[in-house]
Amino acid sequence: MEPLFITILAFSVISVSRAEESLCLFVREGGSVRLDVQGYEGLQFSTLSWYFNISTTILEYIIGFKLTFYNNYNISTEFDQKNFTLLLKNVQERDSGIYTAKITEEGQLKDLASYSITVQEAPPTPEVGVALLSSDGGFCMVSVNCSAKDTWASYTCDHDDCTQVANTTSPTGVNIIVTATNGTIHCSSSNRVDAKTQSESIKDFCTPIKDSFPVGVTVVTIIIIIIITIVYVIYKKRRISGGSQIQEKCNTEYASVEGLGVELSNTSTEVTVYETVTTAKPEHHPKVNTVYDVLGPAGDPPTKPESIYATVNKGAS
Repeated sequence: MEPLFITILAFSVISVSRAEESLCLFVREGGSVRLDVQGYEGLQFSTLSWYFNISTTILEYIIGFKLTFYNNYNISTEFDQKNFTLLLKNVQERDSGIYTAKITEEGQLKDLASYSITVQEAPPTPEVGVALLSSDGGFCMVSVNCSAKDTWASYTCDHDDCTQVANTTSPTGVNIIVTATNGTIHCSSSNRVDAKTQSESIKDFCTPIKDSFPVGVTVVTIIIIIIITIVYVIYKKRRISGGSQIQEKCNTEYASVEGLGVELSNTSTEVTVYETVTTAKPEHHPKVNTVYDVLGPAGDPPTKPESIYATVNKGAS
């Protein structure tokens, strides 16, 4: 008997401790919440009641006989007689508190379920402020300030990452988080019942890489074209000038040497041509046109001293 008594006592303590624990729920203001009774199938009782903050009776249900609501809860609540669930509708902050279900068993009250309800309003949509910190080669760093009602947070962000710099603690439990994905800044304000997000594109504050790249390529291309053009013009002028001088020199030497029938070697050869022209009187001497005309056939000396003399001095080999 003694071990059985100890087992029954231990079970009673565990049951009481579980009944005294409250399940915490956070409900958005204006929303609804359903409070369930676990293990309702095997319950044996005569009366079941729901209470608010222990002392306020919401309803009383006499099984199979009568259901009574108190304090106008018939407007803001619903009761399911099959599973004994209590539905709270359109909850407001004044509805925050402890809700307890109890049954009367053999003349004693027994706790079946207990809930701690906290009603919160949805957080406001945050406001986002973005300012450029640096931008180099398409890589951009910005400062982000995100605020919602009574709290704010400051971050530094690039295209894919954000780091918190400073923040405040909200008395109403609103949290501020800033993230970045693919060049978009996301500022979120949240509490236990809802979250709101406002986004800004970092591209509106930074020069994208794809916009700056063609400009650089265009400038470099123009510079290269200008340089090539200048080099080509200079080369062309020098080639034309040099070719004229070489051609003129070759023609002069060819005319001087070929007429005399003198063969010159390419090594250390010095050629000097002296020409003396004396014009005879027109009536006695016709005009001389070629060297051959003046010299005449081989072996015949010139008849007059007025002829053209050609002297070729050839250096020693």
